[in-house]
Amino acid sequence: MARPGDTLRLGKDTLTFLTTAAETDGAYVEVAVEYAPAVIKPPQHYHPRQTEHMRLESGRLHLQLDGTLHEYDQGADFHIPPGAVHSMWNPGPETTRVIWRTTPAYQTETVFETLWGLTNEGKLRPDGTPRLQMPLLALAFRDEYRVVTGRPFPPRHGPVPAARPARPGLRLPPHLPPAPGHPPACSPLPDSPSPPAPGQAVRAGNEGRASAPP
Repeated sequence: MARPGDTLRLGKDTLTFLTTAAETDGAYVEVAVEYAPAVIKPPQHYHPRQTEHMRLESGRLHLQLDGTLHEYDQGADFHIPPGAVHSMWNPGPETTRVIWRTTPAYQTETVFETLWGLTNEGKLRPDGTPRLQMPLLALAFRDEYRVVTGRPFPPRHGPVPAARPARPGLRLPPHLPPAPGHPPACSPLPDSPSPPAPGQAVRAGNEGRASAPP
């Protein structure tokens, strides 16, 4: 379990927990991240049911959001809505510091610890996505983090409450018929943002400069 002040390290990058899910009863988790200039662009991904709020304290940040490149400078304040496909990185030349709040928290602390840990162990592809662990991560963190791979992710059954939901056990997917004489093993799928709808970064401070991707 993460505690305030705990720091993850990855090369020259650091992530420090400022406010944990335990302190907010699962309402949100907030971290401070310091990024060195990026060598490779991180993977495109989205968060099905969470909003990310970013406040850029120093340096520069590039955000690829639903196919549009947004460039931010110190003082920028923006959010990424649920379902918006994105990636972000430091274009350099200086270190970037971001205050990053994720609402609601769900298992975001464990996502950070797991992905940063896998990277340190060299268990990621060159684009930053896990190798053999991807199916397990896609299942374990399906409410928090989904990498855009072109392959379907395991469906989630049942609604997700607002704070730290319990994980239901696996059940038969709806396209498999029940055995003769037995009732169906799963309920109908709820509405889910798949594929994600186009989103927009909402800026409440320093305006970002948007341009078409290369």
